[in-house]
Amino acid sequence: AAFRTAISTAIGTSRIVPRLVARQSQRKIINPPISLFHSTARNDAPKVDEVFYKILQLDVIEVHLLTELVNEKMGVAPLTDAQRAAMAAGGGGGAAAGAPAVEEEKKTAFDLKLTGFDAKSKIKVIKEIRAITGLGLKDAKEMVEGYPKTVKSDIKMEEAEEIKAKLEAVGATVEIS
Repeated sequence: AAFRTAISTAIGTSRIVPRLVARQSQRKIINPPISLFHSTARNDAPKVDEVFYKILQLDVIEVHLLTELVNEKMGVAPLTDAQRAAMAAGGGGGAAAGAPAVEEEKKTAFDLKLTGFDAKSKIKVIKEIRAITGLGLKDAKEMVEGYPKTVKSDIKMEEAEEIKAKLEAVGATVEIS
C-alpha cells in the first residue's frame, strides 16, 4: 500500500515512474486466472500452464536467452540472410530444408546479335537487316557498320534460328544470346 501511495504521488512528476509501475505489475503476475490467457479453461496440461506463468515473469532478455537455449537443444538452426529474404518474398513454401529456393527458369526469349560481316557482302547484309527489322536504309546501314549490335531482342528460339540462317546466308556472322 505504501508503494502505491508513493507511486500515485510521483506519477505526475516523472516519466520514469509509469515504466516502473508497468514492470512491477508484470512481476506480480504469479498465478493469474486462466481466462486471462486462454479463451477456455484448460485443465489438461497443468505443467504447461505452470511453465507459461514462469516465462511471463521473465524480462525480454531472459526470454530471448531462453529461446536461444531451446533452439540449440532442439537442433533448430538460425535462419540465413537468404532464407529470411525468401520468407519475406513469400517463396520457399514447398522447398525442402537446405534445398535452394530459387529454381532455374528455362529461357524463352532470346536476343539476336550481329557480330560481324564479310566486307564483300555488306550491301546484302544491309538489305537483309532492313527486311528483318523494318528499319530505313540509313538506320540499317548504321546498325551494320556499328556492329556488334542487337538486331532483334526477346524473340523465340525458332525465330532466332531462322533469322540467323538468313543473315549467315548473305555473309553476316550472328550470335544468339
